[in-house]
Amino acid sequence: MELLKINSRGDAVELLQELLNEYGHPLVVNGIFDEATEQAVRSFQVDNDLVADGIVYTKTWTKLINGTPVDLSKMEDKYLKEADLNRLAEALALDVATIKAVNEVESRGRGFNADGNPKILFEGHVFWKELEKRGIDPAGYVSDNDDVLYKKWTKAYYKGGIAEYERLNKAINIIPNNSKVADAAYASASWGLFQIMGYHYEALGYGSVTEFVGDMQLGERQQLEAFGKFLQVNKLVSYLRNRQWAEFAKRYNGPDYAANQYDIKLKEAYQKYATMQPGEGAPKVARELIKKGSTGTLVQELQTILNELDYTVPVNGVFDAQTEQAVKNFQSSHLDKHEQPLTVDGVAGALTWWALENPRPRVTSGVIEYDKLPPSAYGESALGRAALRIAINELKAGAGEIGGNNKGPWVQKYMEPAGLPDGYPWCAAFVSWCFLQAVGGNRKDMPFKYSAGARDVFNQLKSKGWSFSGESGKQPMPGDVVCWWRTSLTSVNGHIGFVHHCQDGFLYTIEGNKAANVAGFSYVKTRMEKLLGFARVY
Repeated sequence: MELLKINSRGDAVELLQELLNEYGHPLVVNGIFDEATEQAVRSFQVDNDLVADGIVYTKTWTKLINGTPVDLSKMEDKYLKEADLNRLAEALALDVATIKAVNEVESRGRGFNADGNPKILFEGHVFWKELEKRGIDPAGYVSDNDDVLYKKWTKAYYKGGIAEYERLNKAINIIPNNSKVADAAYASASWGLFQIMGYHYEALGYGSVTEFVGDMQLGERQQLEAFGKFLQVNKLVSYLRNRQWAEFAKRYNGPDYAANQYDIKLKEAYQKYATMQPGEGAPKVARELIKKGSTGTLVQELQTILNELDYTVPVNGVFDAQTEQAVKNFQSSHLDKHEQPLTVDGVAGALTWWALENPRPRVTSGVIEYDKLPPSAYGESALGRAALRIAINELKAGAGEIGGNNKGPWVQKYMEPAGLPDGYPWCAAFVSWCFLQAVGGNRKDMPFKYSAGARDVFNQLKSKGWSFSGESGKQPMPGDVVCWWRTSLTSVNGHIGFVHHCQDGFLYTIEGNKAANVAGFSYVKTRMEKLLGFARVY
């Protein structure tokens, strides 16, 4: 985890700003740790009983990531792998060092926002041209849309991060339910790791711009493959093959490439990767193995991280029995980088160091079959089980967002009975819809009022005496509802889902709107951040 503070810059700061936005701190996502970002960090730290120093390191990162309604661990399937770079190098007849250099210099670092949607940047001047291509006069639609529709390029309206989808959706709806406008809007945004403009879809071999957008949503591998097609179509591969960095940068980055030193950056990145052994990553600071009896600054660093993760030990630079036990406690509940349980030996070796900096709670062994109805539990609600069965069917059908954040026909289906269009958070509407189906489709037979508000649904259940807290000792059962608060306890914002089952101290759920699709998630029951409670619906 990277330490960030005032004046830090880069992709890690962008991620920080995106996460803070999720917690209700409105920030421009610009990758600059400015005073506004520092103030938002301090406010978040105060809200979460952390030292309010405005510095982001292990403990603040952990709180940010574990508490967000987006399960960031699910994003790993979308991230670029070493094998993806090797595959593209082979396809283009380039050495791997060249592909890694181009990826380092020309990509955005991450292809996805913190909410699971591809990174985009919407260009209003391109939207103007794309509308004209489709026979629509943009001049008649500028009023109230001047932040998404204009003739000349400007960066004045950029919002960055997740907020760019607000601009995209506004553009789509300048003429509601018009497929030409929607296509023009998708074509006017740049997408993913390499920020490829949507209007390139046809040259890259896609049948439609929506097909291109759908591919960009799948993962960074697809984004890399599209970049490879872009290099081929624009005849840029030979410059890379011959390591003509200036010629490549001139054509890819434009006439200002020299001022921004793109050619020099490419050359230096290539030299770095060319000298590495196959399969070797970027150089990292080496940490030696330490154990009971070790002393020094490395032990102090270990003790500091343990304390940040709530394994309390004195920070004295002495690896004593208390430190050894804290390491064992950490190892017993966390996974290594191969997603295997750590060896519980009290020794801080390479895998334990990695896990300390990238904490992943250990889950029970075996594959969790979220797509199957769990065994019945004594005392469960029959109606809750019926609603859970509906939720599982939606999961198996691939229900989720299509064409943007909180967008698409599945979301429309859930929001319609609440009297709302798509474009809004839909976790509560998903829960409401499942209960509506469970009672046969008649809203009058529902045990609570159909609602798209998570806190509203939970408050209705609470008023009926059906709720219970996580500390009550009452065991959540299949079909129960689980609810979290967001932003603050007094806020109306929340998140809600279904309990799938509990086992070995873990809670397994099915939730809508935590990821882009209806999906299953797992939690350590005793360490659930922002939990409001559970409810058994009768």
